[in-house]
Amino acid sequence: MTKILTIDSEEAVVERIVKILESNNYQAQSATTWVEAVDAIAHGQPDLVLLNLEMPVVHGDVLIEFIREEGFEMPVIVVSFPVEEAEAKALLEQGVYGIVEKPFEDKTLIEKIEHVFDIAKLEGETESDTPADAEESEAEEDVSEEITEEGEEEEAPSEASSEEEDKAEPFLRQSRDLRASSSTKMSKRKKTIMFAVIGIYVLIGGFIVAMYFTDAVPAFVGRILSNW
Repeated sequence: MTKILTIDSEEAVVERIVKILESNNYQAQSATTWVEAVDAIAHGQPDLVLLNLEMPVVHGDVLIEFIREEGFEMPVIVVSFPVEEAEAKALLEQGVYGIVEKPFEDKTLIEKIEHVFDIAKLEGETESDTPADAEESEAEEDVSEEITEEGEEEEAPSEASSEEEDKAEPFLRQSRDLRASSSTKMSKRKKTIMFAVIGIYVLIGGFIVAMYFTDAVPAFVGRILSNW
């Protein structure tokens, strides 16, 4: 059953509206203070709010701001004494769906309520015609197209680079062969030089040992020095 919350500080007005709603198969909720109103809005989950602007302590437009700022989307109908045109415009900008001026007839109030529910239903159908999922799918398609285009652009340079690598392969292979042969030649040269140096050191070492530990070598050296 559709729940309608009536917020009005006058208990007589609240009792009358409750009777009107119940006689038209609506579930009636009521609040006579702003504290009760806030609690009923937050926890009662009404489908529509009938609000009197002339509330004590907290004015009705403040309650409207509370409803919208807290993210509640139920329609609001102002049931109040006549308001000026500028105030009525400001209320509509706040998201009020309609205004019923006091004193009112029962039929006028019910017709306004039914009219507001029709408007809310049409708005819901309009939003469902353009769901967020459709927009997201369109966005995903655009992104996939961009990715595909980027992939094609990336594939083209890769193919060109592979062709360049194929052309450069013989030269690279030749340079590798040259480096390998040169390193082989250098290793042979190093080995030859290394063995020659080792041989020289061995001869010098042997000569020194023979010079100090034998008598023949010093005599041989003496003859050489005398010939100089």
